Amino acid sequence: MKKLAFIIILIASFIAVSCRVKNSCEINHTGSIAVINNYGETVELRINNEKIGEIENGNVIKSDRVVGKYDVNVVKFPNVWDTTINVVECQIIEYTIRK
Repeated sequence: MKKLAFIIILIASFIAVSCRVKNSCEINHTGSIAVINNYGETVELRINNEKIGEIENGNVIKSDRVVGKYDVNVVKFPNVWDTTINVVECQIIEYTIRK
């Protein structure tokens, strides 16, 4: 009888440990792109040719995205920074602009 009680407690413990609430990023398969402006001037941020906004010097813009590859363009004419960022589930990928 003690063995049966021990087995039941052991099984209940495994079930309790394995059942956890998933984060929304796990459910929606999303991550974030964070662009940091250390250029010294305000710059414009575009992701997949969509204007996201302007980033003042020393500030960050964070954009939540579905997992995948994104073309990121930061513009301060005549300078343009182009990169491709691979968004990973539940992670923040940082990209810093410097002079």
